[in-house]
Amino acid sequence: MFLSKVTMISSPQTAQELAKLQRNGVYASHQLIWQLFSNVTERSFLYREEMGITGMPEFYVLSKTEPQASLPIFSCVTKVFEPKLKKGQRLSFKLRVNPTVCVKGDDGKQRRHDVMMQAKYNVKDELSDAQTLKMHMEQAAINWLNNEKRLDEWGITLDFQPSIDGYTQHKVQKKRHQIQFSSVDYQGMLTVQNPLKFINQYAKGFGRAKGMGCGLMMIKRA
Repeated sequence: MFLSKVTMISSPQTAQELAKLQRNGVYASHQLIWQLFSNVTERSFLYREEMGITGMPEFYVLSKTEPQASLPIFSCVTKVFEPKLKKGQRLSFKLRVNPTVCVKGDDGKQRRHDVMMQAKYNVKDELSDAQTLKMHMEQAAINWLNNEKRLDEWGITLDFQPSIDGYTQHKVQKKRHQIQFSSVDYQGMLTVQNPLKFINQYAKGFGRAKGMGCGLMMIKRA
């Protein structure tokens, strides 16, 4: 695997790309990152977008192949990513993920819903105080991440309840279709219980909407 930090360099072409990002958010980011992998036919990367200190977007990209920063809008620093992890090792983490829950509709079909919006819907007639409602929605998102079965599949446990740093609802236009999804930013501490499981999941990404900037976990040794 390769881990890259991709920054945008000021230029007339960069200004055009920034305008696209403002118009169509994460889908424009998705298309932008694809330009680093023009020789690849299927997506084999995860990315996380952040705002740099210069006010320009920065991207952290995890990929199976080394990105090719052939366009003048990019500055790309890449290193081989082969973390050596042991059972019981503690890591701090940041994760942007798309947490969903399956709900059966009136027609009997299962559909995926935003876990925080579903939590709001479930208590809309019971909780009127905005702060209490916000806490209830955030707890639903925390419970999603803290699910024992999910964490076991990922090969980790959480050392304590993670914090939520952000919640964003995205609406993007993809050709003739509009895509809607939400992302939640978590941070906290984890303990590696099964290094092989964790690394395998890490390479695949966590949760859904991985092509739209979700699923890349940023880790640091505690």
